[in-house]
Amino acid sequence: MQEIGEINEKIKALKDAREILHGEYTNTDFHKRKEANPGEYVPPTPDDEETIKLLTAIQQLDIYIKKLQDEQFSILKEKGGE
Repeated sequence: MQEIGEINEKIKALKDAREILHGEYTNTDFHKRKEANPGEYVPPTPDDEETIKLLTAIQQLDIYIKKLQDEQFSILKEKGGE
């Protein structure tokens, strides 16, 4: 199992990457259309292909961050029981 410090570094790196991608996403026309129509389905246009890839990357980062946080919690729980 990985040490807590190593996991912390990975989580930080992934969160930094997510923040960068999210910043890019908030500058897109697709995001602006969604902001203008909250709670409604906003269909993507063919021009939004790159934005959809960006959203997919953000979602994947969220999955890996959660996985590492779960692993971190498991290690802390294990060490706390020693």
